[in-house]
Amino acid sequence: MATVLTADLIRAARALLGWSQIELARRSGVSQKALSDFERNKRPLTAYTSGKLREVIEANNVQFIAENDKRNELIGAGVRWRSKTGSLHIKIV
Repeated sequence: MATVLTADLIRAARALLGWSQIELARRSGVSQKALSDFERNKRPLTAYTSGKLREVIEANNVQFIAENDKRNELIGAGVRWRSKTGSLHIKIV
């Protein structure tokens, strides 16, 4: 099941990529006005628009992290870099 895109997730993905709303709009073919309205919770995303945003963001190696249901509390939603090799080689010290 795909993670439902929220305004916070889109803003976080843009921040990770270093993109403005204008840049994401240009790359995805979604109008900057629609993107701005969504990010300010003025209107919901359509399935079509959500798909276009997800496609361009994921094509640039950003992965959406689904929420986990833990004791009726949804936790853990976010974005992260998707590894091209399957391992980010993170070292814990």
